[in-house]
Amino acid sequence: MMVMADEKPQPQDDQPIDPTADDSIAAEAIAANEAIAAVEDSAAARRREPSDAGWLRIVIVVWCFWLLGAWGAAWLSATSVPRVRWMLFAGSFGLMLVWPAFRLSEQVRSDEPGRGALQVFLDWLAMVGVYQAVIWSLHLIARWPLMRGVWLDAAVLSWSLLTALIVAGARLWPNALARMIGMSLCIMLIFGEPVLVWLSVIAGGEAWAMRVSPIQAFWELTQPPERGTVSPWDKRTLMIAVVAVMGWSVLALWWVGERVSIKQVDKIRTS
Repeated sequence: MMVMADEKPQPQDDQPIDPTADDSIAAEAIAANEAIAAVEDSAAARRREPSDAGWLRIVIVVWCFWLLGAWGAAWLSATSVPRVRWMLFAGSFGLMLVWPAFRLSEQVRSDEPGRGALQVFLDWLAMVGVYQAVIWSLHLIARWPLMRGVWLDAAVLSWSLLTALIVAGARLWPNALARMIGMSLCIMLIFGEPVLVWLSVIAGGEAWAMRVSPIQAFWELTQPPERGTVSPWDKRTLMIAVVAVMGWSVLALWWVGERVSIKQVDKIRTS
């Protein structure tokens, strides 16, 4: 009887290697490296950008030069428009047109939309603070009644605060279309109603006292002391001030809500 020897298991051949596995791993590694490089480049770009305080200093310095240039141009002009009025209009247009154009030409960071609104408000606060010296210097030069100067100052503050609200609202969306719409609204706030009044007069209609545009309010409030009255521009100014304050209040509540939501999401992720 023959005894069969135990057969040793034959070693199995190695499993075939998928030639695409190494390629996919390499592709994933390259993609990861590119993502890391993009994050590092973005962080480096942010470090190179001026901080909020740096931008604020730049805005104040440029604003002071603008006011000095407007002052010089006003006193060198030989027009029939009083130099005091010329100076006020030049400064106010810088505050309500040039500054919005500067802020709306910036690229807005999409990760912190509320930060741009806060930056706009700080800009406005600093600029109108500097502008107080100009307005009250003009008040002394023109010798307006005290209440005329108060309501002129209030009108500048109210309309410029409404302009700042438009700029802040446009910067909430990080795209060029929103900024274009915001700049168009700033222009329409000043020139839209005067154009409508002009078209109405051409068509045979009657002109009306402007309620939205600040041009007529500024013009009447900078009349010589013996001419011009505060009414009805005090009511127009109060209306614009209420709209601007309510708009900023809504924007502030939205920003607080966004901050609370972000903190709750971060807390959930870390838990």
